[in-house]
Amino acid sequence: MKKFKFRLQRLLDIREAREKEIKNELAKLISVQNRERSRQDDLRKRIEEQKNKYSGKMRSGRYSISEAVMYERFVDVSLRAIDAAEDRILAMEPEIRMVRERLVQASRERKVVDKLKERRKREYNDLAGREIAKENDDMNQKIYARRAAEAGGER
Repeated sequence: MKKFKFRLQRLLDIREAREKEIKNELAKLISVQNRERSRQDDLRKRIEEQKNKYSGKMRSGRYSISEAVMYERFVDVSLRAIDAAEDRILAMEPEIRMVRERLVQASRERKVVDKLKERRKREYNDLAGREIAKENDDMNQKIYARRAAEAGGER
């Protein structure tokens, strides 16, 4: 019997490649979003560090007006950068949502062909099993007939 060959394998390969391409696109977008979140976290940590440093100086009485102004400017600029990063993150959400929807659709399209392949493979295996069973039955009948002929000839 011939080896199993799925006639729509090229279509399945194309759909798998398309799904993989969309996954990569989504990963890039999420990576950019994660970098923005990481930048926000870094700025928050730096604000906290500067706050602790400045508080320590105030308690010990070793602060100056210029340091206070610099601290306020740093906090103000950092908070603006955090807000800007949040705006960029939120602006990316609709695009990410669209890419996710495309990914779900591509995944569905691939699964349809994949299930068809599985069904055809199962049908092929069933047919191959029946053919093997038929060959075994034929072989057993020939062996039985030969033994019966040999037994009949000995009498």
